[in-house]
Amino acid sequence: MVPNPAIGNTLMGYEPIVDRARKAIAMRITARGRAGAAADLTGLYNDFRTMWPEGSIPVLIRNEGNTLPSELVELESSRQVWIEVPVVLAESAEGADLISHLHRRGFVLVLGGRPSAALPGNLLPSFRMSIIDFAEDRRLRDTVVDRQRAHHRTIPYAQAGVKSIAMLKRSFDTGAVACIGGPFDDALQHAVPSDSNPDFGTITQLLSMIERDADASDLEKVIRRDAALAYRLLRYINSAAFGLTVEIQSFRHAVMMLGYERLKRWLLLMLMTASKDANMQPVMFASFRRGLFMENLVGEENEETMRDEVFILGVLSLLDKLFREPLPQLLEKLYVPDSIREALIARTGPYVPYLGIAESVEHPPDAQLADRIDNAFLSIEQCNRALVKAVTVREVAAA
Repeated sequence: MVPNPAIGNTLMGYEPIVDRARKAIAMRITARGRAGAAADLTGLYNDFRTMWPEGSIPVLIRNEGNTLPSELVELESSRQVWIEVPVVLAESAEGADLISHLHRRGFVLVLGGRPSAALPGNLLPSFRMSIIDFAEDRRLRDTVVDRQRAHHRTIPYAQAGVKSIAMLKRSFDTGAVACIGGPFDDALQHAVPSDSNPDFGTITQLLSMIERDADASDLEKVIRRDAALAYRLLRYINSAAFGLTVEIQSFRHAVMMLGYERLKRWLLLMLMTASKDANMQPVMFASFRRGLFMENLVGEENEETMRDEVFILGVLSLLDKLFREPLPQLLEKLYVPDSIREALIARTGPYVPYLGIAESVEHPPDAQLADRIDNAFLSIEQCNRALVKAVTVREVAAA
């Protein structure tokens, strides 16, 4: 693997930018150098330009500070890599010149912050959207009449600092085209119950049976009792992505064709994506991303069992946000390895360092991230590559 200097020296954290359907339209990555130093934005842009997969959702790079390096204009631009422009820079004549130059060169720019006064009209087309923090948005404090009388915002805006579904709904009602934040602790309060989804009890029973190495015929009996789960299993195994060339004759046959490890992974995703309520989607996708991130963090050099277990740990670590029960009670219904249970309940065991890193990168990089990476005997580059792999996976389950 050829080292990337910027990727290897930059602490990064991510936040999904979600639209009204609660689907991620881009991933905002906040970059920070070690010991509070500024990140190398030019190097980071160049790294992302070559690393970020074609066809994935775009990445928005946010560099803490009030400047942009003029060297950016010398790089080849990419429509997949966006740059967040500090609002202070846009308010200066020198900054406006740089912004216009970058726009002419094909760079996708996002205005970070609410300007103190209206920006020049000829500068506005340079920005794909702006980002306005929830706490700084005056419209959220206005009455309906005041908002109707207010000047229409020329640039579409995303609302940052959104910490709950209630805030998210208010932001969209006020005119935001997207919101930045999540997963949200109050998602369950706004979820609409559905009878057409697999039953939690059925899925957990099957997971426990797999851990006990139960016979495939016994698994079939349980699957047949849940019509929604049975339907999704057949749809999954018969999908083009699965690539089967034989006809599935029974649920037992489906189990045997999948294999226990693959079935277990699919059931975990069903557990986290059972609800079709839009407000639950950010939590579901966050759990899937966390599992993928931890699996990639461990890396292919470690044994498959370890990679599988940290994936399960990552997925299950947000289970309490999806159900109205504490983790200890939820885990009583699941048979999981002791290493996973200890990490989730007691925060002990060999997997805790990886869980800590995952928690540190799910927002702008916190003060503990560098130490957590060191304590896990990993490099910053290993962490960042795992992050890129996790957030560029298509955010849909195979069923």
